[in-house]
Amino acid sequence: LQLMHCISCGFGFSMPELNENIIGNFYEKRYRSKESTFHIDFSKLQLDEGVADIRNDRSFGQLSLARVFCQFNSQDIFLDIGPGKGGSFNLAKALLEKPKLYAIELSHGASDFYRKGYNVTSLPSLDNFISSGHKAQIILMSHSMEHYRLSDLNKLLPSLYLALAKNGVVVVEVPHVDLRVHSEIRGVDTPHFLFFSKDSLAILFEKYSFEVLFIDTCGPCYPSLDDFISSRSNIQQSKNYLKKYFI
Repeated sequence: LQLMHCISCGFGFSMPELNENIIGNFYEKRYRSKESTFHIDFSKLQLDEGVADIRNDRSFGQLSLARVFCQFNSQDIFLDIGPGKGGSFNLAKALLEKPKLYAIELSHGASDFYRKGYNVTSLPSLDNFISSGHKAQIILMSHSMEHYRLSDLNKLLPSLYLALAKNGVVVVEVPHVDLRVHSEIRGVDTPHFLFFSKDSLAILFEKYSFEVLFIDTCGPCYPSLDDFISSRSNIQQSKNYLKKYFI
C-alpha cells in the first residue's frame, strides 16, 4: 500500500483500497488472535471493576470531556465503537447515571465478555443500531476511526449523525499523524488506513454537518530523525529498529 495525503489539510489515506470482506475477516478473526501484536483473549480477560484507578484510564478524559458538552440522563445510551477490552464501560458506569451500554465490535469473543461483565448489548454494525431505532447520547470512537478505509467515510459519518441523539456528542480520538509533517517519522500505525491532522479531522466532521465543539492534540511532538538517532536514550532503540528492519 502507498500513502497519499492532502497538502492543504494533511489528511492521509492508503491506496489501493483492500476488499471490504478481507478487512472484515481480518478484524473478526485475526486482529485479536494469538499471533497478533494486538491479541486479546476475551475468555481470560479480567474485568475493570471499581473506581479506585479510573483516572488512569484513557476513557476517563474522554467521557469527562463529553459530559462538559451534553447532559446525560438516566437510561440514556452510551455507544462505544471499537471498545477493545471494554474499559470504557466501567468508566461509563462510574461517571454516567444508569447508562444503557452498547458496543460495535467485530472481534471474536468480545460480545460475550461485554455482556457478562458490563451488561452491554453488542451489535455488528452501526446500521443495526440505527435500524433498531436507538439514539446514543454519547458515542465514543477511541482509536477506531483510523482503521476505516477512505471510501467508508461517506457511509460512516452520515451513520454517526443518524445514530446520535439530539444534543448528543461524538467523542473521536485518533493518532495525530499529519502527513505533511509525519510522512517519514511516525509511530507504529499498522494496520491503519487513515491518517488525521487536527485540521483534517475538523474539516471532515464539519462536511457532514457536525458542529466541532472541541479539538486539540496532546503528547510530545516527534523529534527530527537526527535528534532521535543522536539522543543517548534512543541509541539502543535505534539499533534494535535498524536490526529488525534493515539487517
